[in-house]
Amino acid sequence: MTSVNHRSTRLAVVLAAAALLMATLGDGPEVARAAAAAPSSLRLDVSTLSSDAMEGRDNATVGSLRSQDYLIDQLKTFAIGLNSSQPGDDSFKQPFADGTNVLALIPGAQLPDEYVIVGAHYDHLGSSCRTDSPGDTICNGATDNAAGVAAVLAVGRELAEHGPPRRSVILALWDREEDGLVGSRAYVAQPLVPLTQTVAYVNFDIQGSNLLPSLRRTTFAIGAETGGEQLSSLVDRAIGPGPLDAHQASAVFGQNRSDYASFLEVGVPTVFFSDATGPCYHTAQDDIDVVDFWKLGFQVRGATRLVDDLAATDDPPDFVSSRPLATFEDARTVDHLVATAIEDIERFSEPQQQQLLGISAALDAIVAAGATEFGDDDVSTVLAAAAQTINILTSGGCDGFLRHH
Repeated sequence: MTSVNHRSTRLAVVLAAAALLMATLGDGPEVARAAAAAPSSLRLDVSTLSSDAMEGRDNATVGSLRSQDYLIDQLKTFAIGLNSSQPGDDSFKQPFADGTNVLALIPGAQLPDEYVIVGAHYDHLGSSCRTDSPGDTICNGATDNAAGVAAVLAVGRELAEHGPPRRSVILALWDREEDGLVGSRAYVAQPLVPLTQTVAYVNFDIQGSNLLPSLRRTTFAIGAETGGEQLSSLVDRAIGPGPLDAHQASAVFGQNRSDYASFLEVGVPTVFFSDATGPCYHTAQDDIDVVDFWKLGFQVRGATRLVDDLAATDDPPDFVSSRPLATFEDARTVDHLVATAIEDIERFSEPQQQQLLGISAALDAIVAAGATEFGDDDVSTVLAAAAQTINILTSGGCDGFLRHH
C-alpha cells in the first residue's frame, strides 16, 4: 500500500475543504438558512470527507487512511479512544479484515459502564458507482455517508461541550458498510464494551438528502419499536419539534441495508435515522453541492436530544424481539409519502406516473378502512408499495433540490 505523509495531507485536505465549501455554496438565502441550522464544523466535516482528496473512501485505500486520520484528529479534541489496549491514535482503531472501525468514548459521569452507541459508516465506493458525467468518476458519498459521519461528530461535540453525560457515549464510525455491514458486524462479534451493557444504538445513514422538491423536509426514524414504547416515545420527543416532516417507521423499512441491522441481530434496541435513497444514491454526483445543510442541521439537533435522553434516562429501553413486521401507522406514513410525491409526478415517466397513482389508490383504501381492518394482506401491500416507491424515487438525475426551500 502506498505510504502518505498523513499530517501534511490532513492540513491540505482541511484547507481545500474550506475553499471547496465556499465555492460550492456561493451566496444567497440558501446559505443564510443553512448557516442558521448547521454549525460550521458540521459543514466542514462533510466537505472534507466528501472531497476528491479522500478518493471515495473505499476500504484499504489511501483515501480511507486519510479519512481515518481526519476523523481521529477530530475525535481526540473531545473524546478518548475506545480501544484502551492500544496507545495514541491506535486507541481509536479497531482493525478487522481489510478494514478499520474508528471508535471513540465520552465517559459517563454516573453510569460509566453503561453505553449509548452513536454510529455511521464512513466508507464509500471509491470509483465504483454510476456517473452522469464522464469527467466525474469519484464516488464522494456526501449524503451517503459523509453527512451521517458529520452528524455523529456533531452529536459528540455537543454532548462533550455541555459536560459529561450520565452514561458513557460511544462514537462509532464503521468501515466496509458498503460491502455488507462488515465493520459493524466485526464490532458486535468482538465488542470493545459488553453488548449487555449497551443501552441503545443510534444509526445515521444518508442525511441531508432530498428525495424530491415536495419531499425536501421529509426524513425518517426507523426501528424505534425495537426498544418498545420507551424508545419510541424518546424518538417522538426528539423528532417532534421543528420544521422537518419526520416519521417513525418499523425496522423492516430499513431493509437491513445499514449498520442498525448488526445491532438488531444481537438484541440491542436501535433507531436508524435516514432520508432513504433518492436519485443521487450511489452516483458520482453525490457531492457537497447536493447536501441540504439546513435539513442536516435540524436532523443533528433532534438526534442530539435523543442521545442526551438515552444517556440520562432512569428507564432505558428493553429490546423487543417479537413485534409486527409493519403496522397501520406504517401504512399511513407510506400513504403520506406517496401522496406528497405525487405533487412532483411530472418528473417521472408515464409508466412511473401510473404506478405511483396505483400505489396511492391502494394505500388510500387501506388507510380509509381503518386500523381494525389492517391485516397480513395489507402488510404485504404496504411493504411492496414502499419498495416500489423508493425504486421510482431513485430514478432521474442527481439533484439536491436545494433551490426549492
